[in-house]
Order: sequence, then C-alpha cells, then structure tokens
Amino acid sequence: MSATPQSHRTRRACIAILVAGCAVASARAQSSPDAAAALASDGIRPAHVWSAEYPLLVLGDTESILAAPAHWGGDEWLDAAEAVAAVGATAAFDRSIRSSVQAHRTAGEDRFMRQWQEFGNYYAFGALAAFDAWGELGGDVRAKNTAMDGIAASIIAGGLITPALKIVVGRERPSTTSAAFRFKPFSTNSSFPSGHATEAFAVATAIAENYPAWWVQGLAYGTAGLVGYARIEQNAHFASDVVAGSLVGWSVARGVVHRNDGPPGARKLTWTPYANAKGFGVVFFKSF
Repeated sequence: MSATPQSHRTRRACIAILVAGCAVASARAQSSPDAAAALASDGIRPAHVWSAEYPLLVLGDTESILAAPAHWGGDEWLDAAEAVAAVGATAAFDRSIRSSVQAHRTAGEDRFMRQWQEFGNYYAFGALAAFDAWGELGGDVRAKNTAMDGIAASIIAGGLITPALKIVVGRERPSTTSAAFRFKPFSTNSSFPSGHATEAFAVATAIAENYPAWWVQGLAYGTAGLVGYARIEQNAHFASDVVAGSLVGWSVARGVVHRNDGPPGARKLTWTPYANAKGFGVVFFKSF
C-alpha cells in the first residue's frame, strides 16, 4: 500500500514535534551545578550587550544549543520524550479546548488579551531593554546579564528554531480551519509552534533563571503563561502550538543562561584587533 500525501504530511509534522520536544533536553545538558555562585559574576558574558564581543557570545550560544543533542545522555533523551508526550497529549484536546475558549470569549476579555499577547512580541523586547538600561545606569550586573541572556535566547528560539518548525510543519491556524490537524509543510501556514509563546517563555526564563526568588519566577512565568492563553483566546493557535512554543522558549533560555554562567574558560571563540605597517584587521581565535 502506498502512502498518501496526507500521511507524508502527518509524518513530517510528527518529526517537527519531536524536534520541538528535543529542545527541552538542552536545559538539563547545559545546567550548572552551582547556580548561586554563577549569579555573582558575569560568567562568559561581555561587559555590555552593545560590546563587540556580544555577537560572538550569541554565536557560541547558538552553536551550543543546536549541537546539544549530539552530547545528550539518557536523562536528556528522557526529557525530550516527556516533552513530546506533553505536546501530543495536549494535541488530543486541541479541538475541545478551542471550542470551550471561543464559546466563553467576551468583548472585554478580547480587548485585554489582544494587548497582553504583546508580552510575547514588542513588550518582551521592551522588558529586556528596561533590564539593560537599569543595569547600565545602576551598575547592576545581574540586570545586564538578564538582558544579554534574554536577547540571545530570543534570537535562537524565536528567530531560528520556532520559525524553522513553522515552515516544516505548515499547520493551518484555527482561525482558518475547522479541523485541528491540517498540515501543508513549506507553505504559508505557520500555526505550530506559537512564536508568541516561544518569545514570552524565552524572556520569562531568562529573568527567572537570573532572579531565582519565587515571586519573580511566579510573575515571569505567570505573564508568559497568560500570553499562551491569549493566543488561544485570539483563535490564533491551538493549545498544542502554545505548549510546544513554551517548551522551546523555556529550554533554549535555560541552556543559554547556564552556558553563559560558566567559567571564562568556556569561551571558545575570541577575537582581537591588530595593526602594523602593512595594514590592520581582526584576528579570530578558536579554542577547543
């Protein structure tokens, strides 16, 4: 029996879900054994987000996150399996969740959620800018670290991983179909995973990891969680889209923070300018 085009699409969607789930395991693989001590220093971060070394930090973070699966052990693969299971379990209720939320949608809630969802977009970058400004003006290293980690996590999770998954999966949004599982890979369909949830949880995790107080974590993750609900309420995403995006943002941000909290010796790519009678330039050094 030959496979139908729909079955090919379903398999591709399942593969993409697996990739989204696998990102979670990077959090365990990148974790630091002494987070409290790491908070007291810059780790491998440069002094400022606008320094010439910061793009190199982001490049190193990207390499570390994307290459992490090659170094996973049993615990990390178990984390990935649990993430896949969470997305799959949520997907089984996508239609019923959408129906329930849309049935109880009100004009007032709609106006509120339309604004709140921007914490997964413009407001998220505004929050990171505020952390950086506070850090620079007040000499607060932790605030500057939060901004650097949040920007790096946003670039990797929200700028690379989630957009790639959207293209590969090609899931149709709930606002354009009555079916919960319509996929057209490499099309303009972009429901899975949720980009707003990815961004919201990437920033929330960067904040929560740098400020481990319970109330900060509650506020950060509560804000991000409400962004996810807002995307369902706005009929822009299914619940499983939100869960997958949240897992991608959370796991990437944790991996970034814990790598950046490492000792200075962990920096693998450095550079230095040079000048002589024959000219000038920049020399890059790669350490192993």
